[in-house]
Amino acid sequence: MKSHKHIQKVCLTVFTAIGVVMGANAHTGLKESTPAADSRVQAAPLQLELIFTGPVQLVKLDVDGETEAQVSFRPASKPETTYRIAVAGLVNGEYEVRWAAIGADGHAMADSFRFVVDASSASSAR
Repeated sequence: MKSHKHIQKVCLTVFTAIGVVMGANAHTGLKESTPAADSRVQAAPLQLELIFTGPVQLVKLDVDGETEAQVSFRPASKPETTYRIAVAGLVNGEYEVRWAAIGADGHAMADSFRFVVDASSASSAR
């Protein structure tokens, strides 16, 4: 009986340690965006929205595509979960949003996503 309790304690300790290690390795990332990745929108967005799985300090954001997008972005001074960035000058075409951020744990991350502005699909839907 004593050995059974010892095995339970060892198993509990091992599973707890695994959970802590896995949690420590789970870095923050981009949860969703507006426009969504790989989406086709019928009107040029006036802002981009990036929602992360936890607080990050957004340090870089670029928009490349058909035209020179005007992006109102300044690196964040404190971590946030949601960022809304004003954009202007987008016309029909494909755009790539590239971003870089620093997680609360100091982990640097960078990624990108694409979307298409297709105003012609709005007029054909009528």
